[in-house]
Amino acid sequence: MWTKCDYVCPECDALIEITTLDGIPMNFDPVCPCGSNSVINIGVYDATVPDVTSITAPEVVKINTNPYN
Repeated sequence: MWTKCDYVCPECDALIEITTLDGIPMNFDPVCPCGSNSVINIGVYDATVPDVTSITAPEVVKINTNPYN
């Protein structure tokens, strides 16, 4: 079971995401790359990836259809 914690830095507006296995203590205070240690926890989510049921064959090329890339 994986857990994702989201934080935001009030100084530079950076979004910080930390993903960890359950059982690892989450009582630490992350520090933003800007140096601020006053980040705010904005959510904790289940980040467990479901079992893979199908894998794309190596000879198939997927084309990104996102027009914003």
